[in-house]
Amino acid sequence: MTIPVVESWAPRELEDAAKLTRRINAVHQFLANPPAARITGMRRKKLPQGAFSVLPFYPPGTEPGPVTSYQTWPGMVPVSKADWTMGSDTAWQLVAPVDGRYRITIGGAFTADAGADDLRHQLWVEIGVNMTTGSGDAVAAASVDSFSPAQATRFTMVGGHSTVQRLTTGSKIQFAAKCLSSPSYGWADDEVSAQYRTGSFAELRWVGSI
Repeated sequence: MTIPVVESWAPRELEDAAKLTRRINAVHQFLANPPAARITGMRRKKLPQGAFSVLPFYPPGTEPGPVTSYQTWPGMVPVSKADWTMGSDTAWQLVAPVDGRYRITIGGAFTADAGADDLRHQLWVEIGVNMTTGSGDAVAAASVDSFSPAQATRFTMVGGHSTVQRLTTGSKIQFAAKCLSSPSYGWADDEVSAQYRTGSFAELRWVGSI
């Protein structure tokens, strides 16, 4: 799959069906359905304090409850079969299928195993592009942006962030979190609330040419 070329029209140029299909229909179809993927957070508990941990997601269409995941172009969400860490098929990253500017969005809920009485949990999320390895520290080292979710209760942090980045074909995006204020913490923990899973997600969407 490729991005259709936007061609110039010459004055008084004669039109035919092939030109109209190539110059109008193909471009409009692409703009109506650009490369995009959305995946729902998979619960990961007891993440260790003080180290970056990669955030996992359900493969598209496999999340429990309402299905809000998708990929418009094949291959945007690689799946780790019977992943040993999570004990099931798992999605760890998003892949850009063509060159372009992409909006990367990550949002969701984190649960700390210790309350912060001063309501200042030290937790942040890194957005990594083209990591050299699959570890959480590698995601942080390749970070193009980061954010800290807002404190919601003594034990929870909730929030999201978007960034627009120029990506080349095959660029890989992963997300990793780190917490310093709790001995361990969780991501998309539906044992606390189903909304923590359904509201935890990542999305990659093509928004323009480089």
